[in-house]
Amino acid sequence: MPITSAYGDSRLISVLSVEYLLVGGGGAGAYNLGGGGGGGGFVTGSGIIAKGGTYTVKVGAGGAAARSRFTQSGSLSSFITSANGGGGAGTDDNKTGANGGSGGGGANATSTGGTGVSGEGNNGGSGSGSGSGGGGGGAGGTGSNGVGTTGGAGGAASTNNYNGTTTSYGGGGGGGGTTGGTGGTNAGNGGLTTGTSGTANRGGGGGGAGVGGLTDGGNGGSGRVIIRALTTDLNRFSVTTTGSPTTGIDGVYTYYTYDVTGSFRIG
Repeated sequence: MPITSAYGDSRLISVLSVEYLLVGGGGAGAYNLGGGGGGGGFVTGSGIIAKGGTYTVKVGAGGAAARSRFTQSGSLSSFITSANGGGGAGTDDNKTGANGGSGGGGANATSTGGTGVSGEGNNGGSGSGSGSGGGGGGAGGTGSNGVGTTGGAGGAASTNNYNGTTTSYGGGGGGGGTTGGTGGTNAGNGGLTTGTSGTANRGGGGGGAGVGGLTDGGNGGSGRVIIRALTTDLNRFSVTTTGSPTTGIDGVYTYYTYDVTGSFRIG
């Protein structure tokens, strides 16, 4: 509901109701029969911010793929509250996927997927034990297990239109294998020699790679933060931002879309 002064005087209004979308950075996919990276956590909600306060808006980075026994998880995004980064995928045959907003997929040798955070995402799938990794969990669904030499599919993304455009966020990366698993929307696909990366600012996990040694999984996609408020409420304040968010009007709301870290202040 709009916040109004008991006296109809906008100068007495000192707080603003806002809604927000937070998407953490996606986890990286793994090499060497590895799993797909977990999608970044997906959180929507509402809250109150105070006039004169400067609020940090952090956009999480995607995890970087590496030829090592441990792949990198994504980092969290935050504004008022936070959304966890996606878990990095399991690699090197006997490694489980990392926990995160959504869990990373497990490597070959029936390694299990990581656990997703309740309310943010889902678990990753397990490796097959016969030459493939599990799919990373997604904001909208669990990652599939690898089957034989076919990597598991990444979990589904979740969709949102806070900035007037319906967009899919937090999909899980596909597991690596002779036939790579398909990633969720805006996440990376698994492959035999390489996995592809998640799309920037969509929080998707990277795809896993099917053969060892000199192959790479895909990087996780970076996250996003969207803040919106009723235009009639927002017009009672001056707004100052850093980070160059994209702003616009969608229906009764004014929105600010952050693709890099910045700040938000009302005065």
